[in-house]
Amino acid sequence: MLSSKYRLWLQIGGLVALVLLGFGVGWSWQGSRWESKYIALGAAWAEARAAAERQARSEETRRAAAVEGIRRDAKQQIEQAQADADAADSTADSLRQQLAERTRRATQGAGACPGGSPTTATLILYSELLDRADARAGELAAEADRRGVAGLACERQYDSLLAN
Repeated sequence: MLSSKYRLWLQIGGLVALVLLGFGVGWSWQGSRWESKYIALGAAWAEARAAAERQARSEETRRAAAVEGIRRDAKQQIEQAQADADAADSTADSLRQQLAERTRRATQGAGACPGGSPTTATLILYSELLDRADARAGELAAEADRRGVAGLACERQYDSLLAN
């Protein structure tokens, strides 16, 4: 038989082995429990990230649609302003032709006066100045209309970005 000294050491060894085995089983069980929590947390984070991406894409789509609508409206307004400017130019051309015709008739009648008439020269000068001023005013008005529509469209686009 074994001596009591060896038996005691054997019992202590067995007890230590049981404690270590229990510790290992507990460690493994606790680790798998925390691992499942981390996996669940990772899945929740992945779902939250996917939801945030969907929301960001939806917002981006909404904003792009708003900007495209504003751009389309601005283009239509610019086209309308251009059509109005073309109609005004047509009317102005007709008036300029009438003015040129009247100036021509007035200067033909003044040819009978010796040395020409200062009134005729002044009439020609005013006629040319009026013609040039009217043409330039039409150009400036058309450009002002285009820039005004573009500026308002820019403001609406900026405001649409601030909406949400």
